[in-house]
Amino acid sequence: MAAPVTSAPRPGSCCAPPGRRPGPPAPRCGPAARDHADRHAHSAGNGSLMRTGIVALAHLGDAAALAEAAVAVSSLTHPDPDCADACVLWCSGIRTAVLEGTFDGVRAGLDLLPAGRRALWAERLDEAEAHPPRHFAPNGWVVTALQAAWSAVTRTPVPELDPARGGFPAQHLRLALEAAVRAGDDTDTVAAIAGALLGARWGCSGIPLAWQRAVHGWPGLTGPDLVRLAVRTAQGGQDDSLGRPSAARVPAPAGAPRGFAVPHPRDPGVLLGNLPLLQGAEPVDVDAVVSLCRMGTGPVLPAAGSGTATGAGAGAGTDAGSSTVEHVRVWLVDSDGSNANLHYVVDQAAREVLRLRRGGKRVLLHCVAGQSRTPAVAAVYAHLATGIDGETALSELREALVHGWQLAARRELHHAVRALTGGDGEGRAPAARSGADTPAPREAEQPRTPFLEEKGALSRVRGLLLGLAVGDTLGAARGELPAGVTLRAGVSTQLACFTAEGTIRALVRGDHKGICHPPSVLWHAYCRWAALQGIETERLRRRWAPYGGKTWPDGWLAGVPVLAQRRGSAPATVAALSQAEQGTVEKPTTSSRGCHALTRTLPVAVVFAGRKAADAVTALREIAALTHGDPAAQAAAAHAAVLAGHLLAEGARPRVRDALEEGLRALADADPDLTAGQRDQLATALRQGGEHPADAHRLARLAPDPTAPSALLGGLYVAASFPERDQVAAALRFAAGAPDGDSVACVTGGAARGRARGGGAAARSGQPARTGPGCWTCWPVTSSPSSPTGPGGAEYTPGWDEHWWDRYPGW
Repeated sequence: MAAPVTSAPRPGSCCAPPGRRPGPPAPRCGPAARDHADRHAHSAGNGSLMRTGIVALAHLGDAAALAEAAVAVSSLTHPDPDCADACVLWCSGIRTAVLEGTFDGVRAGLDLLPAGRRALWAERLDEAEAHPPRHFAPNGWVVTALQAAWSAVTRTPVPELDPARGGFPAQHLRLALEAAVRAGDDTDTVAAIAGALLGARWGCSGIPLAWQRAVHGWPGLTGPDLVRLAVRTAQGGQDDSLGRPSAARVPAPAGAPRGFAVPHPRDPGVLLGNLPLLQGAEPVDVDAVVSLCRMGTGPVLPAAGSGTATGAGAGAGTDAGSSTVEHVRVWLVDSDGSNANLHYVVDQAAREVLRLRRGGKRVLLHCVAGQSRTPAVAAVYAHLATGIDGETALSELREALVHGWQLAARRELHHAVRALTGGDGEGRAPAARSGADTPAPREAEQPRTPFLEEKGALSRVRGLLLGLAVGDTLGAARGELPAGVTLRAGVSTQLACFTAEGTIRALVRGDHKGICHPPSVLWHAYCRWAALQGIETERLRRRWAPYGGKTWPDGWLAGVPVLAQRRGSAPATVAALSQAEQGTVEKPTTSSRGCHALTRTLPVAVVFAGRKAADAVTALREIAALTHGDPAAQAAAAHAAVLAGHLLAEGARPRVRDALEEGLRALADADPDLTAGQRDQLATALRQGGEHPADAHRLARLAPDPTAPSALLGGLYVAASFPERDQVAAALRFAAGAPDGDSVACVTGGAARGRARGGGAAARSGQPARTGPGCWTCWPVTSSPSSPTGPGGAEYTPGWDEHWWDRYPGW
């Protein structure tokens, strides 16, 4: 492997200006680029790789011509051989992804390179597949940019198809793009490179509709515009015989029924119609249109002026503009074998209808004839909105749609509806999902987890943070609160509050920007805490204030006076925040295994409760590594989040040990780095809590010091020792007697109050304990933007709560 360029340029920095050379642009660019390369040693930037992928669409039938064109287009600005080779490989990958639906084309492209360079690039691809994307930062060099993107694509697992539980293979696109962004450094360019290949593999229908809605760029292009350009590029710059994708209007086929609109049998605010309805002379009284068929570039509704949406392109996306009508385009084909991501597309479309209705909009849902695609999506929407089973929804829709019914003839589409509504795809009675209160996430957001819809779940979530604060207080008091003295929560609570607030801000950023690296947002949160504490305040202000454009630190939590008070020490966190860069798993800034790696990250368990444990393990290791470099501390934080998540999500279980045992089993499957020793220690702590409960000597042996592993083992032992919901106060008092009572009681409090109903009074020992701002942040955490009660909105669509961004700026 060749050594990377040590001072690789930022994207576009090596694009030499053509100056005033005579002649057309292309002959001017080439010589200017070569001149620039001759005068600069580091000119192999990633800019041409970012923009050359589209060349593949013009040469889908000829790999050799593709390679020649990729080199020529790259050389306009980047004549370095590494740039040319990278563009050939990536264009080859895109070509194969479009034609065959695999990522095999990147390695197949090695045969298109000069013979003497193939082994080098094969080694580079091997290295990318062996390391995570962040291993290749800095990634301004074209080689490390390609490696980071290829690592994100190949190392991100493809989800299994599990429609009833929200699992779809096409979600690989979102997950891999997020992995590319988390690589750091030149994130937008690396993600653009990865996105071109991922989009080619999964298609337009694999891109979350929420992300498609957010696409607005120069010069005024939207998602449908870009789809139209891509289709015409693949068609040699031409439209098809019907004028698609550029035609202003796509005619309804001969024999289509006359225009109609009938109310959805479960929701009269949703009209079910067809394409001729939109092409008639009469206006349609709706606020939004969801189209399940190809549409033209002209107005979607027959009446011009207010109440009309204008759009561009045939494909999938949203036309919002200045119109009062929102137009959502869904890429769904009405024939078996023609939809690469059928279940995902139907699910996305139904959830778009749900989103619009929850926004108070009257919606028209239509396809060409209104006889197959329309009832399919309408049935899934009914299941989500009301919880009825799919067969009942289909039966009601068949009675309502008297103009024709063709869904039974679309076998794949019919089976997809059954699978999405909880059935097995063969007509057996499905179990209804509680869709009325459990919308699936828009893919740009962190999902609202299903357990939050259970009775008492929100109370348990609030209890987690409140219990942590109470445990922090009782731990400092060694379990006893003197009469007449009000004690205060310590630094663990302060940091946990900023974790909760930072998590909300990360969710807000996901809503509004469509992309986010949560650990970086949490790093900024801890910097705000440090500034309030007077820790290098001016240096931090100089670093962060220019980005916010306002007074810094910002957000409502920065205005809580008690957070500026010293409540103990967190030496590893302070040392890490004094560094120029945030710590990562691969490049830590401290070697600490202190308890704050766990206590400050515990609130993140709420985000992952009820989800795959592997997601929590990966994310929590990254978040803990911001300040604590010891792998044991990172592992303890990750394992605590998985176990706390099971306590939250398994609230209906009669015994706490049952939930913890289930959490341990999930942890063993989810964490490939879990050692046998760690597993045995966790199992021992849990077993001893059941067999020898509340033994102070055993607690001291399990949790002998103020480290994250000790805090986890001690908290696990205490939680198992006091399994009943009415034993919270006794559990906290006992935990406070550990050698480091603060940390063990924090973990115990988070688990115990997360297990019990958290909305009641805090656990007390005769006197009230002031728990600081912990309880104040509980409600915003549970009403985060990932929930139906959140503020909604996106980068170009304001939410119903206009002050939300001011309280939780997404950075």
